[in-house]
Amino acid sequence: MYVVVAGSHSRTSIALALSALLWGACGDEGEEFVHVGDARDAAMPGADAHSVDGPTSRCDSIQMDGELVVEREKDFTARFRAGEPYTKTVMLFGGEPEEDANVFSNAYILGLDKTDAQMLAARYPDFYLCSSPGGMEAASLILPYDLVPASCEVYEQVVAALRQYHRNAAAGGDRTSLRFDGAPLQVESVTENATGDDFTAQVSNQNFHLVTRVEQLTGQSVLSFGNSD
Repeated sequence: MYVVVAGSHSRTSIALALSALLWGACGDEGEEFVHVGDARDAAMPGADAHSVDGPTSRCDSIQMDGELVVEREKDFTARFRAGEPYTKTVMLFGGEPEEDANVFSNAYILGLDKTDAQMLAARYPDFYLCSSPGGMEAASLILPYDLVPASCEVYEQVVAALRQYHRNAAAGGDRTSLRFDGAPLQVESVTENATGDDFTAQVSNQNFHLVTRVEQLTGQSVLSFGNSD
């Protein structure tokens, strides 16, 4: 029997893996406590890693009609209900594009909300370092987001931000942050195109978010996130 491949790995398990990886990933005391790919690999043993320096050709056709969002993949169709629109700013702690067929999130990120980051920074200015006592608290606040870009342009912008994140993390540079407009998505149904069989349960535990606009914030203080508010 054909089994849906729709990104059914729980991003929540990836976020929880951050805590376990916190000290194991540390070398020198000045190192950042989360390295790109560590959480994904720990949460999903044997999963293939996608390089953010590779091609960024995967872009799905998204149809939006009011609150209804429909994404059609090669073999499956997902229908979502969009929640209240928002603008979020998060500090990136990981993420990758998703190039596999029949995956409904085109990318995922692990992000620390701006408000939480500023709260932590007030108590632990170096909270993102292994040596900081605020590191474990930071790991507990990092959230996974399964992103469904509203257009190919938005998808490319997300991938560009992830590419910059990897480069900055490797070089020990400024933390990359992301400001994006979007809305939470509630899965209504996932059906196989050929048979109409329902596979909704396989993706119901994911944290899907529609993304309609993306702004990459780099070269700024991790406290200001590129602005002064």
